[in-house]
Amino acid sequence: MRFITPLRRGLVWRALLLPHCCPPTPPRRRLRLEYIPHPVDQDAVADDEVLSMLARLHAYPPDPSWTCHPHGWSAAALEASLALLALPDHAAQQMRCFHQHSEALFRHPGLISGDSNAGNWGRRDNGEWVLFDWERFGTGSPAIDLAPLIKGMGTPQAFKAMADRYRLIAGYSDGRDLTKEIAIAKAWIVTEVVLLLHARQKSDYPRYLSWYREHLPGWLASTVNLL
Repeated sequence: MRFITPLRRGLVWRALLLPHCCPPTPPRRRLRLEYIPHPVDQDAVADDEVLSMLARLHAYPPDPSWTCHPHGWSAAALEASLALLALPDHAAQQMRCFHQHSEALFRHPGLISGDSNAGNWGRRDNGEWVLFDWERFGTGSPAIDLAPLIKGMGTPQAFKAMADRYRLIAGYSDGRDLTKEIAIAKAWIVTEVVLLLHARQKSDYPRYLSWYREHLPGWLASTVNLL
């Protein structure tokens, strides 16, 4: 959490609203965060206000001294997730196609939250939005933050609509590239989720695995042409 202090000092704090932090107290040295009382559902998290806040974060210049999460999609991670997913051969090959285009996600120098799903947002009693989970804060394409705002795996039409909205709000130059990058981010997130749940032996791992096995082949077939 070493990046919290510099973020508070800069424009990001004024633009994005982080939870208030209380200094660690001895002897446990635990950081205490503000309680955010109101959860946010999947439909609400795609609000224009959220897009505006994320756009301001994405436009903020990163500081080389900050501690950031290293985002990437290695071939080893992809193959490990495919072994767990046990998809049909054609679907597995389509996942590899997404992986081959994934460098577009990680070469962007701009800041990202890295995990903008609805469960990481809340609202204060006064209605203010707060993004309170910054474990995956780093740099990358805005698509990494936009993809989780779309329910489920999404559709090419949903990716384009999100890219167009973000482009208008943020002044982003190329909505077509962003549409493609949102699709790639969705595929990458599958690898991230499967490996994380498996490694931590989460109780909902079988449910996610079953859902992906049912829906991923059709999704891949309908979106691979975006590449």
